[in-house]
Amino acid sequence: MRRNNRRAGYLLKANLKQNLKFSVVWLVILIMMILSGAVKLEAAFVNGASGSKDIVKMLQAPEMAAMFGATPKVSTYNAAIIFAGVMVVFMIILQALWVMPLMIRDTRGQEESGLLEMVRARDVGRTADITAAIWELLLVSFVMAAAYFASLIAVNMDGTDMTGDLLFAIAMLIANLVFGSLALLFAQLANNTRIASMLSYMVLAAAYLIRLVTDLNHQQLTWLSPIGWFEKVDFYTKNQLTPLFLGLACSILLCGAAMAIAQSRDLGAGVLAEGNGRATAAPWLRSMPALIWRTERGLLSGWLIGAVIFGGVMGSVLGGVGDILKTNPIYRQLLDVKQIHAANQTMVLSFLAMYMAIFVALAVTAGVQIAFRLKHDDRLGYLGIIHAEKPTRTTISTSYNCWALLVGVLVLSVGLLALFLTGNAVLSQPLPVKYLGRLFIGGLPAVLAFIALGIALAGLWPKLSSLFWLYMGAGLIVQVFHGLFSLPKHAGDFTPFGWIADVPVKALGQSWLVIMLIGAVILFIIGVAGYRRQDLSV
Repeated sequence: MRRNNRRAGYLLKANLKQNLKFSVVWLVILIMMILSGAVKLEAAFVNGASGSKDIVKMLQAPEMAAMFGATPKVSTYNAAIIFAGVMVVFMIILQALWVMPLMIRDTRGQEESGLLEMVRARDVGRTADITAAIWELLLVSFVMAAAYFASLIAVNMDGTDMTGDLLFAIAMLIANLVFGSLALLFAQLANNTRIASMLSYMVLAAAYLIRLVTDLNHQQLTWLSPIGWFEKVDFYTKNQLTPLFLGLACSILLCGAAMAIAQSRDLGAGVLAEGNGRATAAPWLRSMPALIWRTERGLLSGWLIGAVIFGGVMGSVLGGVGDILKTNPIYRQLLDVKQIHAANQTMVLSFLAMYMAIFVALAVTAGVQIAFRLKHDDRLGYLGIIHAEKPTRTTISTSYNCWALLVGVLVLSVGLLALFLTGNAVLSQPLPVKYLGRLFIGGLPAVLAFIALGIALAGLWPKLSSLFWLYMGAGLIVQVFHGLFSLPKHAGDFTPFGWIADVPVKALGQSWLVIMLIGAVILFIIGVAGYRRQDLSV
């Protein structure tokens, strides 16, 4: 074992140096989320503030429980209990989006680029890269947990205590280990970063959807989801330790499996078999768009299937929204049947507006992944032969970028269609088709504008392209949480999420539609022109 891990310490230092900026940015985002959530909820609950009861009622609604997790059932609520109920699921997902690509980059990514082959030519063990990645995961997770603990102690929310704060920090640390070690395992099973990333995100999405469904109907089955384990801790109330031991044991098993696979497999190979394909390529693959379709079809299929499932699940909970007013005796006395139906419809449309921001973010993520593949494939040398042939740099970049836009549009379209159709199937008063049109008209230009911004960044400043995720993530967080954290209504207007905030309650303003479409065209052209001026090694 010691021989297989030779020089792991040197690889750890190299990984920490290489990933410093990436991890620091994520740590800042996560800590700011913890601080802002704790501060806002403490302000809402201080001295029995009137807004506290509204927050509790809002979070207990089925559709809010579907998004953020089930609120613990206790006789008296305080800021600490609500904080845990809101933040656990959300923070675990954010943390997973940080550590999963980090672990894949440190292992399969270095292997795919050829760097690990050169390193292993020296006195470096077979599993040194995985050991270094595990130590990095532990180190950054401990730093994150310590920052969480210090932040919660500093805010000192109503109902909090030292035990609860420490348990919350430890639980988030273990959640990091679970999803980080899962990505490590997939990095050993797959033979490239594409498949490893896709499998990791699919498991994360499945864990979220399983938690979503079980939290609404069968909470005893929430144990089937790794995310649901940490809900079962019941922070600041029961403080159960069993879910934490389960998560820790799972992490150890996953890391052990990854180590065992790394010891037995060949460099560059994966356990999951990949078809050899045809001896000669089909004639239709001679074009750049066809080649990109062939290499990215698995990613596109995964996103489309995920969008349909997610849309169906989210649409299925809309039936509970329409029943809220009907079951309220006060509203039934004050309003007639038509007024209740109108109020129900308005409430459903308001939830659709919140859901649409999430579907736009999913579509943008799918599209920008394709756009950022251009420099990734360039860096790994995949496009070297193509650059030497007839296709120009403009043709190559335009092909990637057009596919990025198309993938984003497709993912948004199937997701919204599944959301609308499933929602209408469970609503007692189905929504008119015009609202589906509003969703498309509002969502499509936002997706195009976001993806075009990613294209422009990748073309002009490829080394700063990761800032795109910070910009989009900040806009989504502000837009979804502005009501919960008492932020101004237009706080999210620094991104297109704020511009489409009233859709489908209202139709998208013509001025915003024109701005987003013209902006998308300009940014697309800038991205293509910027790539044309880049060196292949940038």
